[in-house]
Amino acid sequence: MTQGNSSDDARLDDMFRAYREACPDTEVSANFMPNMWARIDARENTTNWFGRFAKALVTAAVAASIILGMMISSAKQYNGYFDSTFVEALRADQNSSLEPLQIERISMMESQ
Repeated sequence: MTQGNSSDDARLDDMFRAYREACPDTEVSANFMPNMWARIDARENTTNWFGRFAKALVTAAVAASIILGMMISSAKQYNGYFDSTFVEALRADQNSSLEPLQIERISMMESQ
């Protein structure tokens, strides 16, 4: 049993040695952390441009919806045209053209 343990230990030591050779120690300096954060920020900036674009697009859509809603509500307050149906709008247009004080209407009444 001790031979199995020693061969496992030897294989583990070989694996650690190979790992140490594959991943050399980083150079420790005063700029280690700032450089690492700069690399992380650069990677995040390149991958998050789509997210920022989507947020800006949603914000613009919400702003446009609010502005259009305010414009429509203010138009409804000052003009009942949007509340009426098409037939009511035609009737109102016809009634306004047949006002009794219009010159055309007076001349039509005189000719009858």
